[in-house]
Amino acid sequence: MATLIRAIFAVFWLVATGFLGFLAYIVVQTEANPQMLWAWLVMCGFTFISVTFLAYNIIFGHHDRANAPHHHTHLNKA
Repeated sequence: MATLIRAIFAVFWLVATGFLGFLAYIVVQTEANPQMLWAWLVMCGFTFISVTFLAYNIIFGHHDRANAPHHHTHLNKA
């Protein structure tokens, strides 16, 4: 189940990255006002960083677990 969730978020990241790239391309081609162009590109950049951070935490978060005993108290109940 965890592998399925990671795969779904990897696909989500790919789709979001593709859409943001397409959006940036369209804005560069159509926007004449330099201030609006930079505003759109900054918004695309922040959105990309946010999506990447979310996907990274979902996909690779299982590697960052602490090995402290209090994290595994549910395993000691019998």
